[in-house]
Amino acid sequence: MASEIVPIHIQLKKGAVSKRVIVAGDPSRIEAISKFLDNPKILNKYRYLVYTGQYKGKEITLASHGIGAPSIAIAIEELYALGGEMFIRLGTCGGVQKDQKYGSLIIPSSAFSSGGGTIGAYVKDSKEAFEPDHDISNKLIETAKKNGKNYFVGPVFSSDAFYKENEEVSKKRDKIVGVEMECATLFMLGKLKKFKTASLLMVVDNQLENVPFLSIDEMHRLAEEAAIIVLDTLVA
Repeated sequence: MASEIVPIHIQLKKGAVSKRVIVAGDPSRIEAISKFLDNPKILNKYRYLVYTGQYKGKEITLASHGIGAPSIAIAIEELYALGGEMFIRLGTCGGVQKDQKYGSLIIPSSAFSSGGGTIGAYVKDSKEAFEPDHDISNKLIETAKKNGKNYFVGPVFSSDAFYKENEEVSKKRDKIVGVEMECATLFMLGKLKKFKTASLLMVVDNQLENVPFLSIDEMHRLAEEAAIIVLDTLVA
């Protein structure tokens, strides 16, 4: 059963969003990957950029979700209320292992946070690890393998502070495969509201090496390559 929320940020009518949704933090990344859709149309520009179109004959919605837990929670709540049933986050993350190079892919098996904040507003034990849909995650793994991509599977940490390393990351570095900011919230909402979620993350920096982030253009190039994996997974 869809949420009773009446969206005020994504200004669309119920049913305007397709069942299959790809979300990404950066609106320009959504714009970049919209070229893979047939007949892409912009549905919403206010707060969150939303496109819809077809891929291999099936309708797909693309939507930006901003940065951090509060922003993605609003976006997903509204997209779900508008008709979304299956959400894959195509995001960026920081690598925490030495062999994770730029462009390596991470498919989270779970995501956890420090607790409190947005997740704490929804669940009592907000430090628990939340899992994505296993079937979708397995399809992402199969598709990444088919495309010859270098990928890692394992838990990720969802941080609320971009410029401040969390102590838990330092302590659990050998037990996680990446650090980002939104997966725990996405997976938590999926669990609570009974819709399907998964994520494919692109490594754009590595905390073990003192190197700058990739340029925006390079991130878009990687996102376009990764988008094919996500799109093929959604229509499989």
